[in-house]
Amino acid sequence: MKLTILAAASLLLASLLPPTSNALPQTTDTEIQALLMAQTLLEEKPFDAKARDVRAAAMRWIIDTDKVSVTICGNLFDDLDDNYVHASDIVVQYAIGMAAFKLTKPARVADESAAQLAGIESALTSYRAMVKERPGVKTTFLESLLAKQAAGELADFVKKNNCVKLETA
Repeated sequence: MKLTILAAASLLLASLLPPTSNALPQTTDTEIQALLMAQTLLEEKPFDAKARDVRAAAMRWIIDTDKVSVTICGNLFDDLDDNYVHASDIVVQYAIGMAAFKLTKPARVADESAAQLAGIESALTSYRAMVKERPGVKTTFLESLLAKQAAGELADFVKKNNCVKLETA
């Protein structure tokens, strides 16, 4: 059942992605390829008509699979306004970005700080696309993360605020 849903999502995503989206890592695993395609779609077209379903299917797969495990670190989003309409989309994109990082960089699967950073960067890529399409969705916290990213300070922010730091403290 899970494979059927992801295979269908994979075909759907393939039809939605522009032909220039060749940056996806090559893998023979259909489920992993579907997740990578979902990541690309949601980073490029977060308001696509199918985005909500794709986001939900990708998150369901991350929860259910034994191929990858991610740690959602709420500390990274402490300052995200609880009333921000796209907060859940951002957090799900963060999870998708972490999963994609771990699946495409198996040598770094244990590098939780790098995975957390990849997740935040994926969320910010999606957020940028949201703002480009709908400028009214800007939020102070995510704008501050974009500023940190532009200043080369995002990795430090993640290291100081991620769950790995808390587990070792």
